[in-house]
Amino acid sequence: MKYNYAKLLITNFILVLLIELLFKLFVIKTFDIGIFYIVIFSFLTANINTFLSCLSKKRNVNKIINLILLFSLCLVVSSLTIYYSFYKTICGFSAIIYGNQVMDFASSIVAHIKSNLLIIFVLFIPFIVMLILSLKNVFLVQKKNNKDALALLMCAFFFSLTAIELDLNTSESIHDLVYKKNDLMQTTNNLGLAPALSLDVFKYLFKFEGNVDVSNVSTFTKDSGIEYNITSIDFSLLRDNTKDTTIKNMHTYFENMEATNKNEYTGIFSGKNLIFIVAEGFYPIAVSEELTPTLYKLTNSSFIFDNYYQPIYNCSTSDGEFINQLSILPGVETCSMKATISKYLPYSLGNILEHYGYKANAFHGWTYNYYSRDKIMPNLGYTYYGYDRYKKGYKYALQGIKDSWPTSDIDVINASYDIYSKEERFITYYMSISGHLEYNFTGGNAIALKNREKVLKLDASNAIKAYIATQIEFDKSMELLLKKLEDDGILDDTVIVISPDHYPYGLSNDEIKNYVDWMKNPNFDLYKNNLIIYNSKVSSTHVSKYTSSLDLLPTILNLFGVEYDSRLLIGKDIFSSSDDLVIFNNKSWITNKGRYDYLKKKFEPFNDEIVSNDYINEINSIVDMKFQMSKLLIKKDYYKTLEGGK
Repeated sequence: MKYNYAKLLITNFILVLLIELLFKLFVIKTFDIGIFYIVIFSFLTANINTFLSCLSKKRNVNKIINLILLFSLCLVVSSLTIYYSFYKTICGFSAIIYGNQVMDFASSIVAHIKSNLLIIFVLFIPFIVMLILSLKNVFLVQKKNNKDALALLMCAFFFSLTAIELDLNTSESIHDLVYKKNDLMQTTNNLGLAPALSLDVFKYLFKFEGNVDVSNVSTFTKDSGIEYNITSIDFSLLRDNTKDTTIKNMHTYFENMEATNKNEYTGIFSGKNLIFIVAEGFYPIAVSEELTPTLYKLTNSSFIFDNYYQPIYNCSTSDGEFINQLSILPGVETCSMKATISKYLPYSLGNILEHYGYKANAFHGWTYNYYSRDKIMPNLGYTYYGYDRYKKGYKYALQGIKDSWPTSDIDVINASYDIYSKEERFITYYMSISGHLEYNFTGGNAIALKNREKVLKLDASNAIKAYIATQIEFDKSMELLLKKLEDDGILDDTVIVISPDHYPYGLSNDEIKNYVDWMKNPNFDLYKNNLIIYNSKVSSTHVSKYTSSLDLLPTILNLFGVEYDSRLLIGKDIFSSSDDLVIFNNKSWITNKGRYDYLKKKFEPFNDEIVSNDYINEINSIVDMKFQMSKLLIKKDYYKTLEGGK
């Protein structure tokens, strides 16, 4: 009986191509030269699938293999469609280690499945088509002459490699994406999901570092009339003492980074206490003079940041903590915070303020080892207290936490305040919990249900109401904290910093957009948020600079008069003369001139000023290097290498 290998290959090619194009055009929503490469690499994927589906002498086994391969592709693409709906990026192989924790938020996943139900159904149509064709025995998938099939597969492989060398994309080097970088989002956009994920796994397994090219890095020249936040590091000595080419290039990069100037706000909080809060799901719609008066007061007092952004990354809360605490960009294909456990982090607030006589403690109202915080926080310099929910005998277990999901930030303040408040100087870190999803009143969020009566009159969806109800609890905890500080006479000597971990992604984009009038472009506006830096003695001052959570650590260090080298942090002190720059996880960005959608290659100016392509390319290059150096800072334990140059 004649075997029709070509027919199966062509059918696989059409179906794989359809899946890849659906994801590109209707999920990440781009139309560019990447389509050309997706066609070529879909043919390679189809060749691999067809070859693997014809290795057995048994027809039914071959049919099943072919169906499993196509079903797996449909399942992965559908899963990443839901993931993209959450995070606006692609999940890498190394981020899967937190997969079990994603399931804790199953109802929100269901909500995102519902909102993407049509595209998910369409993505499975190719599998349904192949299933029908297989059941009708259209393909007699007997064993093929392996030499012929392998030869065809190798031709497809080398044809794909040749296409890479053509490098037809003028705005993103395909060659560099494959051979010099590990940029999962951009590789997906330009080659397709199947090749991007395959490359990600390959580079992860072989510990790929990427090519570090510092030949175009501009040399920073100090102005003799300006005092900088900088330390004495002998980068020349460091370069001479290492044989690692990547480390040498990193020394060159950081030596030539712009140092930020000391300014009128340098040291205004020297010697004061610091309470640094990463607030779960904190967002502008939670700030209300009537419902959350303490948050309203804190947001509109001291420094008022008009253009502050909190981008989201793959590991949501954990990556939010990472960027807030370390001024390093999280890796878009991994969970960054866990990788810091064994690394030297001298600029984390817990570590650096210890040298200034501060006692450092960290608190969280959920399971103490969640996201490995019991290992991460001590390495950041904190004595870490968490909720020992399962009675495992944790040494620093918080007492008095009432069990619920989520737990109450009020309980956390009551349980923690006396631990640090009598210290001569303290740095206290809180990761709040009450504002966590899911946002409903029907089960699953005890805090929302607790404050339900206060939001019933709101003209909003039930999810929005439930979200605000959770933030009412956070507001009450801040009211309690301020009262305790004031009663003890230390409010004036304490600075409170509150930054979110991410926007409340338990709400759909449409729900947020329908509730506010400022959501003009969700690709950017969705991440606009509040930053609170409050001290009762500081009068209200508006800050218009475009800035983000990446800039928070150097800003705090400058305000507290801490000696640090501003070249070694990826963000910049907000109050310095550095240029405005907000960076998003897909390499899009905002400056004072406008905002650039990297995936769509579209620049939206803020005024009538003509912005040249040279300017856009320059910012793209800066952003790309910041991502690359962020990854290497942790991977290479770079701060540790600097000890030899001081």
